[in-house]
Amino acid sequence: MARDYDGEQIPTVHDLAAVDPHREGPGFEQVVFRGIDQMIGLTRIGPEKPDDEPHSHPFEQSNLLVDGRLDFVVDDEVLELEPYDALTIPPEVPHTSRAVPGETATLLAFWPLREDRLDATAYQDEFPDL
Repeated sequence: MARDYDGEQIPTVHDLAAVDPHREGPGFEQVVFRGIDQMIGLTRIGPEKPDDEPHSHPFEQSNLLVDGRLDFVVDDEVLELEPYDALTIPPEVPHTSRAVPGETATLLAFWPLREDRLDATAYQDEFPDL
C-alpha cells in the first residue's frame, strides 16, 4: 500500500540537490519528495524550457516560488510570480508555468500523494518497495 512506511527509518533527511531528477528536459528538471499523504515537487525551470500546453488534475496544487521569476498561466490568466509568492490552483483548473526570459526559477509544488509520481521517490528508504 502506498501509505506504508518503515517507522524505524523516520525521520530521514534527504538532500534534494543530490537526488537525480525524475523528469528532465531542456530548461526543466524535477525531483519529487514524498511523505505519507503528500508530495513535494522541486522543479527548476529555465528559459530553454518550451512552453507547455495547460493541463489540469483532480486535486488541488499549491506552489511556492523559491527563487527567480516565473509566469504561471491559470485558466488563461497570466500571473507573474517572484520569490516567496505562493499560489494555489483548485482541482480541474487548467494551468502551466512559463519561464521568464533570462531567468531560472525554482518552484515547489505541493500535491497529495500521487500514484503517478511514486516511482520518483524510490530513493526514499523509509517507504517499502511498491
